Amino acid sequence: MDLDMSVRVKFDAILERVKEPQSELSLAELGLVSKMTYFANDRTIIAYMNFADTSPAACPACYAIDDLVKQSIARDLRDAILVDFPGWTVEIK
Repeated sequence: MDLDMSVRVKFDAILERVKEPQSELSLAELGLVSKMTYFANDRTIIAYMNFADTSPAACPACYAIDDLVKQSIARDLRDAILVDFPGWTVEIK
């Protein structure tokens, strides 16, 4: 079944609103969300992030900072989804 157009518009707006903190570019511009799955019956949305894998062996400090940025983006995305879908369950993977 195709996604309802009103939901698609909300998803697009959310991805434009949420910014990556270092570049200030939107998640849509950066392609950081590969897919969003919408389960109306369960009132659940799952967002699949498209983060590059990093290795702590190369630079432990860089790895820690990168992890904090990823957590911040995931939190901001979750919060933005809940603005348009209050009371829903949101998972970020």
